[in-house]
Amino acid sequence: MACSHAGLVEEGKWHFKSMCQEYGLKPREAHFGCMVDLLCRAGLLQEAYDFISKTEVPSNAVVWRTLLGACSLHGDAELGSQVRQKLLELGPSYVGDDVALSNIYAAKGMWEKKVIVRDQIKQRRSPGCSSIEVGRSIAEAKKISGS
Repeated sequence: MACSHAGLVEEGKWHFKSMCQEYGLKPREAHFGCMVDLLCRAGLLQEAYDFISKTEVPSNAVVWRTLLGACSLHGDAELGSQVRQKLLELGPSYVGDDVALSNIYAAKGMWEKKVIVRDQIKQRRSPGCSSIEVGRSIAEAKKISGS
């Protein structure tokens, strides 16, 4: 993780490789996540995608979301769309992924695609509420739509 934050891509790759080859340690999910973070922070998005795709450990939503966030940061709409598809293959739609992809499209001026993604969002946030404890009872006030 230190290599990732310091931008030491080659050193981070070396440590990961030596962990496996020199010391015979089997990487865990956290190690794969660190490698994806390292590559994403350096802007090596396609390399991160290839790394995730080729690992022997089944990828999880966290590493794919790390890459989706990097696609957003670096404005890579094409890869962002591919990553979103991988996330959908892993499980049900998560509204944050849809928002991230639609924001990538918006930043690139791809308004039609942005609208399509936003229209597919089915999950909405629940209205907020406030509560106050007076003595031993709790009173709750729910936000009413439009107020």
